[in-house]
Amino acid sequence: MIKSILISSLILNLGLLLGRFSGFVRESIVATTYGATSEADIIVLMLTVPDLLVGILVGGAMGAVLIPEFNLNLNNAKKLLFQVTVCFGIIFILISTLLHWQSYALVELLAPGFTKSQTLKASIGLSWVVWLMPLTVLSGVITAYLHAQNKFFTVSLGTLIINSTIIAGLLLAYFGHDSVFLIAMFVLLGGALRLFSQLILVGIRWSPIQSFDFILLNKGILFHYFQALLSGSILIFIPVLARAFASYTGEGSVAIINYSIKLIEFPLVAIITVLAVILFPKLSDGFINNKKLYRKLTVYGAQAILSISLLTMIALMLLSKHYVDAVFNYGHMQTDDLLLIQRLITIGLLTLPLQGISFFFTIIFHSQKNTKTPLIINSISLSVFILIYIGNVFGSNLESIMWGMVCSYGLTCVLQILLLRIDNFKLSQIFLSIEFIVGLLVASITLYLLINWVSYVNFSPIVTLCIATLAGLISLIIFAIFNQEFRILIKGNRGL
Repeated sequence: MIKSILISSLILNLGLLLGRFSGFVRESIVATTYGATSEADIIVLMLTVPDLLVGILVGGAMGAVLIPEFNLNLNNAKKLLFQVTVCFGIIFILISTLLHWQSYALVELLAPGFTKSQTLKASIGLSWVVWLMPLTVLSGVITAYLHAQNKFFTVSLGTLIINSTIIAGLLLAYFGHDSVFLIAMFVLLGGALRLFSQLILVGIRWSPIQSFDFILLNKGILFHYFQALLSGSILIFIPVLARAFASYTGEGSVAIINYSIKLIEFPLVAIITVLAVILFPKLSDGFINNKKLYRKLTVYGAQAILSISLLTMIALMLLSKHYVDAVFNYGHMQTDDLLLIQRLITIGLLTLPLQGISFFFTIIFHSQKNTKTPLIINSISLSVFILIYIGNVFGSNLESIMWGMVCSYGLTCVLQILLLRIDNFKLSQIFLSIEFIVGLLVASITLYLLINWVSYVNFSPIVTLCIATLAGLISLIIFAIFNQEFRILIKGNRGL
């Protein structure tokens, strides 16, 4: 079992890394072309919407509800896929129509600090970008189906496809064909290409009468989906609100905090949450058929995510300047802007283990078909984030917004630990294992020493990060050696 999880993780990770790397290229081109200006704020807002839609519609909610349903209806999985596709497609086409009509109000909601000219220009682009929503939700349905079939690689290339298309549009803008409308069209083209690539893999045949001869889609599925959607959306709206709050602090601030958040999201999505995505179908099945396996996957999944996120946090904190320079030290970016981004990610990286373990615990709740508890927890955390900003608890600058995010994600983790219930299982088994603590301590010290050595040698930022990645892999191997299941795997026994 561990071996299959590792193989699946590597396959999915490769696709996600390519996607996230293309996202880095995308953000770097935006920074190079527009710097930290009012124009950059508009472009960032436009490109935030695709990321937001992917996170909400293709992310946890869709998989959390549909993967268990596909597993329960193996013989009729494709029929359920068709019914869900038609139903959700109609719903989100109607929603997109409303947002297209009210695009100006949407900009005022997402960036209330924009000037009138910024709002007007951004609304032109967003009025077209919102049509990405039905394309994204259809892609999300197919993603859940393919994950239930343990097919990960092609799905993981979705982000790469859409980012590559957006990059093409940005390059046209860079070479003198600047147009908000043009970039919006390339966003839609990317969404269409991503969906088409997945449809080819599924091989859907048009048979509407046969696909609806009996209805598999029910109110329960719809209710749990929108509940999970709302729950996931609430937590995702924390960085969205962070950008909205930043719009009050002056021109270029939305771009600055967006660049910082992207630097934090890269390791979170590409390295940490990938493991949770791989584990979810196995957790969902284990909760129904094998409680012993379910508990074991919970322990090892949480330990793996926590250790990877902590080691990544240590490395990037020590190399924050190299990290920022490697991505954004080009074109129109100013030195003061780069220093501000460096300060912001040093704070924001504290959320890395918090977001990682929170995402995994949300997966645990969803594997139990419990979408209500995460909804309540995330609502409380979002409310606290808003109150921290309104109350000026940490001030009113960009650093204060980032500290508010740290507190909000920390509260989410605490509440999840208090409310998560698994039969005959104590959460102390996750964090108080001697093997886990000693292994993580030794790995952290090793990584700290290696990174310190790397930082003192005068390598270029990119070379430094590559060497740091190797140091991180060495530290992870050291941590894994302390794990009994990993030692069994090395000896040739499948263990689980």
